[in-house]
Amino acid sequence: MSYIPKYIMKRMFPKDAVKKINGGLEITMINVISPLSVDEVPDDVENYIEASIDGKPVDKEALKENLKITVDEDKSFTYKNAKEFAGYVIPVGGKIKIFVPVEDIEPGKEHEFEIIIKTDNPFQLSFTRKVMQE
Repeated sequence: MSYIPKYIMKRMFPKDAVKKINGGLEITMINVISPLSVDEVPDDVENYIEASIDGKPVDKEALKENLKITVDEDKSFTYKNAKEFAGYVIPVGGKIKIFVPVEDIEPGKEHEFEIIIKTDNPFQLSFTRKVMQE
């Protein structure tokens, strides 16, 4: 599994990266490494993503129904239209907003977040952030 050093994670997920919004959390990630190219998206994309908060897995059905990834402030992808994400390139400095459907997270407290993308070369994003109120 690929590892991203902590100092890069701090730049990718700034202090105000996690916000409590209506229906869940909005996590903002800034691409600070290199252009990210989405070469292909599998038909069963839901089997390639795992997320947990404070060590508790986020419900896979809730993710499948409500997860939303927004890039360039105007292009949104869900599991239903994930195939449209293929061929997309996120430039250095580009922002990705991920909506995670969880209700039981209190703003003002620190939480541990983990996202695992299970590809041929899987990688794990782990970070601790204080949840801000929108």
